[in-house]
Amino acid sequence: MSGMCFVNPDKQNFWPLAQSWVQSNSVLIWCIAAPYYRYMSCDSSDLAGEAKLAVYQVISVLIDQNKDLSLTSKYFRIVFRTRCIQMAAGVSLANKQHATVEIQKEQSPELDAHFALDESVIFKALSLLTDRQRQVSLWILSQPKPVSFATIANHFGIHTQTVRNILSNTIRRLEAYGHHRICEDV
Repeated sequence: MSGMCFVNPDKQNFWPLAQSWVQSNSVLIWCIAAPYYRYMSCDSSDLAGEAKLAVYQVISVLIDQNKDLSLTSKYFRIVFRTRCIQMAAGVSLANKQHATVEIQKEQSPELDAHFALDESVIFKALSLLTDRQRQVSLWILSQPKPVSFATIANHFGIHTQTVRNILSNTIRRLEAYGHHRICEDV
């Protein structure tokens, strides 16, 4: 159903539409969630529920903004990937406003700049880290897509468990100094 264009449904039809979309796009959902799934404290039915909520948010926003529902798959990828990262990091449930912001960020570079971290804040926070923590963090932040522990380990020629330890200690150190937003990005 990802390529289908739906007639503008009534609000009462959003939930069945979201459920149907999730059933029809289970492969896409698992492809998006796969890099993060083992770090999430959920099972497959929880993941399907999160996907339903994410697609419901996307459909609602698209309809509210009078956009074509054929864009559902494109925006779902953004919203659901963000939600998977949050679940892997243990962040609380995203709300409709967050989904709206993600869609608007895709459409507006100015809005993206507004939500981007100030580089001076990043470098100030990273100055609190050890050289190795800083090196790994900067590399992760420079990647266009999220990277797995295995990818980081391969890049630096170290063990996956070492990467986990480095990142765990990095996050603890940043949180101790109050840099929660940067911790989410790392």
